[in-house]
Amino acid sequence: MRLRYWLAMLVAATGVVFASPAVASAAVAGQWNMDERSGTTAFDSSGNGQNGTLTNVTLGLPGSSGAAGDYAFGFNGHSSKMIVPTSAALAAGNAIVTVTMRISTSVEPRTGDFDYDLWSKGGYQVELFPKNGKGQARCKFNSSASNHHIQAGPDLADGKWHTIVCRKDANSISVTVDGTTFTQAVTVGALKTGKQAFIGVGSNGVDYYNGQLDDLTVEFN
Repeated sequence: MRLRYWLAMLVAATGVVFASPAVASAAVAGQWNMDERSGTTAFDSSGNGQNGTLTNVTLGLPGSSGAAGDYAFGFNGHSSKMIVPTSAALAAGNAIVTVTMRISTSVEPRTGDFDYDLWSKGGYQVELFPKNGKGQARCKFNSSASNHHIQAGPDLADGKWHTIVCRKDANSISVTVDGTTFTQAVTVGALKTGKQAFIGVGSNGVDYYNGQLDDLTVEFN
């Protein structure tokens, strides 16, 4: 009580207000809006200059919002891909990692070399993976010491737009699908660095995505 009294007196005398420490906001490491309608470049709007190179990707498809001027990329399931060059800005290390994207597909992924790799960069990946006849979102996080993944949610191969969010923090990993979050308590550690980022295909040249993709964002904090 005495401490609060003297703090109140100090505020009254000086006009200084003691604010609570602010929570660090997430920094956008990479952002691809996928609104291009021509060419072979997906421009990174984060300011980090990580433009992606497109191969056999269909441009100018209706975007996830349905608004004028919003477009999406189409991936054909066998040769379409987007490659982002090696960048230190995408190396997550020990940071809290959040990867967000919008997807739409009506084609179920299969096992083996035929699941869908949506994002793959070193120690963090986003996939659409089959389980019990459903194509579910799966988030994978890999460090030098351990590998962990979480897979959950509804069947996303229904032709509708869905939002997937994969997240890793100090003590858990989670996948959020259309606002519903599934969490697993686990400690991953510093994520592997990797080199290029692969979108719509696995880093090993298989697992091609068959569907549309929009508004991909990677954030660290």
